[in-house]
Amino acid sequence: MKNLIQIFVGLNLAAVAISFPAMARPTFAKHGLVVSCSDLASNAGAEILKKGGNAADAALATAFSLAVTRPYYGSIGGGGLMVVKFGEEISALDHRERAPRASTEDMYVHKAANASQIGGLAVGTPGNVRGLLELHKKFGNLSLAADLAPAIALAKNGFIVGEEFARLTHEVYKDFSEGGKKIFSLKGKELAVGDRFKQPGLAKALTLIVQKGADGFYKGPVAGDIVAAVKKTGGILDYVDLESYKAIWRVPLKARALGVDVYTMPPPSSGGALLLEELKLSELLGVAGEKPWSASQFHLMAEIMSRAFFDRQYLADPQYTSVPADELYRDEHVQKWVGTIDKHKKTSFDPKNFELIGTPTGHPEGGNTTHYVVVDKDGNVVSATTTLNGDYGSGVATEKFGIFLNNEMDDFTTKPGVPNMFGLVQGKANNVAPLKTPLSSMTPTIVEKDGKLFLAVGSPGGPRIINAVYQVVFHALTTPANLDEIIQAPRVHHQGKPDKLYYDRALSPDTRDILEKMGHTMAEGYVARVYGIRVTPEGLLEGSFDARGEGGAAGY
Repeated sequence: MKNLIQIFVGLNLAAVAISFPAMARPTFAKHGLVVSCSDLASNAGAEILKKGGNAADAALATAFSLAVTRPYYGSIGGGGLMVVKFGEEISALDHRERAPRASTEDMYVHKAANASQIGGLAVGTPGNVRGLLELHKKFGNLSLAADLAPAIALAKNGFIVGEEFARLTHEVYKDFSEGGKKIFSLKGKELAVGDRFKQPGLAKALTLIVQKGADGFYKGPVAGDIVAAVKKTGGILDYVDLESYKAIWRVPLKARALGVDVYTMPPPSSGGALLLEELKLSELLGVAGEKPWSASQFHLMAEIMSRAFFDRQYLADPQYTSVPADELYRDEHVQKWVGTIDKHKKTSFDPKNFELIGTPTGHPEGGNTTHYVVVDKDGNVVSATTTLNGDYGSGVATEKFGIFLNNEMDDFTTKPGVPNMFGLVQGKANNVAPLKTPLSSMTPTIVEKDGKLFLAVGSPGGPRIINAVYQVVFHALTTPANLDEIIQAPRVHHQGKPDKLYYDRALSPDTRDILEKMGHTMAEGYVARVYGIRVTPEGLLEGSFDARGEGGAAGY
């Protein structure tokens, strides 16, 4: 790899040479900082902080600007999960999409193979707007008008289309509904790099949200546009689904590991429980004693990941599982796994010895997701993940307002024994049911050290989210590397099935060879994109976005 920067990390009384790609250095700020996958959205959030808004206000400015500039990830037709800290209170907010009331367990059995992926039948009730306004209601300082002003301006005035936007739009344009093809084009042609893209319809929708709050989206013209688009493309979402949708405040999962307190997302996310299990296993196995980013350390991490993902099968919407999430990271359960791991070679285990009492759920949740992090001058934090599931979700866009709608229904077990769009075969407990929430991998996380904020982090990437967040948190706690070096550094991913250790290009050939000799089947693959903010020992905010994709960090 070209232009490598080497740093030397002193651990175990030995100097360990570690190479990182030469990417942008971290962004530092004294008062407030925003990190997201869009420089325009991060700038919008930072401007709100400068005007006296807090982390909630800046989160709204960032999230609604993402809906404009990254509609394939952040559309208001999707949903999400977030962990937030305001004062001494740390909370979790579930605004994930849910199955419409008319859903049935066998609704996809006799439908087209992609009915849960493309078209109106793939659409779950969107939760992004309700969730963001719930955050604002509880914690916001500024008015909705102030918080949404940057996004409305971006929608009205437009922005220049970049490579990622043009590429992702082109890849799925053929699956767009009539409304999507009409709005996401310029003079009858697909959007191209360098085009200025304006969205007056979306600007009107955002203005209605300012004027009427959640009713501006879940009732009235916008709701009518959503229902019409869904019905026209064969879906079942109706007005009652929209009007009755509620975001849910939940108690975050918490555990102490590696000398810090980790707060993360409870079910319907599987990510939080697995993250805590992985960190506890890392502590018990002494993973920090291995050379950072070495084959021996990646080996132990891979073995830890595969065990955690075995346990993932027991998690689901908390109303549909009998296994409490904290069962997975209790000391006695984690300790049992330690004896199955050999530090020098890959080993297997007898699944019967580790079965929990409950119904397995399978492995849902997919990849077109993004994450943003905000920290304000008072130390308030929003760590939020938002998703449409697939690229541009269902491909269905409303015809008046140009809102792309999710395809989150594919996260359920839609056909017994048949894999979903991400190749995941799922269990009976994750079957479709009215008003049910599909399990997620989203892992928004806040870490406190000695009672003070240390790190806020998250990632998109389906099941790979969990292991990406795990590795970044672990290395932030166990190496002196800066946050940008940690986020850009090589990562691996193992999810049990298939029995492969995925890696990205940054992993050296020598390291891959050693891992293969230890028994791992290696495969190059996507390892997620991480966004985070850390507090330095000097009290500065240190932010970084993953250079595996686009992004921006802005603060003051």
